[in-house]
Amino acid sequence: MDIKKVILSRGRAQYITTHDILTDFDLVVPESELQAYADAVKNAAAIVPIPDEVVGLGAVRNWILDHYPEEVVIMFDDDIKYCLSVLNVSPVRIETHAEVEAVIFNAALNAWEAGAKCFSFSQTCDVRKYSHSQPFLLSSWVGSVVGVIGRELRFTEKNKLKVDIDFTLQNLKKHRIVWIDARFGFVPTRDTNVGGNSAFRSQEQLEKEIQFLKDKWGKHIKVSSNKSKYRTTINVKRTQQLTA
Repeated sequence: MDIKKVILSRGRAQYITTHDILTDFDLVVPESELQAYADAVKNAAAIVPIPDEVVGLGAVRNWILDHYPEEVVIMFDDDIKYCLSVLNVSPVRIETHAEVEAVIFNAALNAWEAGAKCFSFSQTCDVRKYSHSQPFLLSSWVGSVVGVIGRELRFTEKNKLKVDIDFTLQNLKKHRIVWIDARFGFVPTRDTNVGGNSAFRSQEQLEKEIQFLKDKWGKHIKVSSNKSKYRTTINVKRTQQLTA
């Protein structure tokens, strides 16, 4: 099982944080920003330019999948601050690079052995929502860290923002499961950072993309909102209900 770790970034050379918690990764950035990132990030195995005209998260993810030959490609948002364990009464920050790498490799190996083609980690990092009887989830959505095994599916390029939810549902439809290691999470500065997808992030665009997801997936997706913030729930059952 060959693995490549990749950080995606655009317009955030001064604010990128994910590189501080990873080792042995590539950084993919727009051609026009190559020097700015080279000045800011010194520990990347390689800083790889992507054509400036490749915009939108889905298009960038697809370009990365086409560019790298490794069977497993793990894509990281550029604004991740730290990795957390939610196994204790209070969340515990995972401090060392070796431990973070072990968390990532273990999830990739588990997903590969389970036959999943997509994997990620907890999206909430909330000990109150973690169930010790469900350390792994099979039908939750992926984000912040997105692992792809193989090249059978593509990310939608119709949307610029909400592409990982669609990719999750594609995987659930074709491969039946995704693999979410709910014991750990990678905490980002989500939806408020400059750069990246912020150029596309407007209320109108969000509503348009959410409607696209609703039209495409119907009853299998539920989106609720509160003060212009959206919460997405996937309605796909992949476990049995056992009764006495």
